[in-house]
Amino acid sequence: MVLEYLVGLLLGVIIGIIATLIGVGGGFLYVPCLIYICGLEPRIAIGTSISIILFTTLSGSIAYLRQKRVFFRSALCLIVPSMIFSVLGAWSTIYISDRLLAIIFSLVLLVIGIKMIVPTLPIVSPITHGPYHDESLRDFSSMNVKNRLYYFHTSAWGAIAGFMSGLTGIGGGIINVPALVIGGMPVHFAIATSTAVILFTSISATFTHMRLGNISLPHVAVFSAGAIVGAQIGARIAPGVNSDKLKSAIGILLLLTSVSVLLQNSGLIP
Repeated sequence: MVLEYLVGLLLGVIIGIIATLIGVGGGFLYVPCLIYICGLEPRIAIGTSISIILFTTLSGSIAYLRQKRVFFRSALCLIVPSMIFSVLGAWSTIYISDRLLAIIFSLVLLVIGIKMIVPTLPIVSPITHGPYHDESLRDFSSMNVKNRLYYFHTSAWGAIAGFMSGLTGIGGGIINVPALVIGGMPVHFAIATSTAVILFTSISATFTHMRLGNISLPHVAVFSAGAIVGAQIGARIAPGVNSDKLKSAIGILLLLTSVSVLLQNSGLIP
């Protein structure tokens, strides 16, 4: 048990770094670790993952706020629908079997993995109709950045990200970041804004999963302790990291994990 918690602490640090570097919650890595290394049931792993993400993104958000890279109006436009739909996603786990949850999660991993390897894959499409707002900010390096916020585009993808977060335990950043970038926001600012959004999404999903009894508190404590440290490291080294190579490597890992989960739940391998 002690060894398992030490491994969890180390994994928390590693995943916290990766999640903050690419602007996601890290659930696509937490859930497989919790299932296959820690032995948790899928729905418990999903609830535990989203709880860990709360602490990961809290740490990452503080770092990015210090860098002044969060577009607050865009963040709010994502936060409101994502919080509402994350609760709906979490409640949906009541009606879905562990096996089906595992299959759904593996399919999500498959799509995420392909997207990371092939960034041009149009998973998220722009919606530029309707009202918009031009916003700007000056970051810690005195860089002036402008962004055009399309309200319908941002709100719609925020709802999708929130639902998938509550249902599968991912943070939603894998949807938020492409949605913001396609809307015209520079990628590093999209990552920072997404991290702040995931903090609020994970809060609503965590409380819902807690009411459903889907959380392992010891695993939350151990992984979160590591994730908080990892998120700070990730935010500090982000400017000097080649994110494209990192995403490709993670994408390959996710594809292998996805295939393994699908084969196991299809009964083809033990």
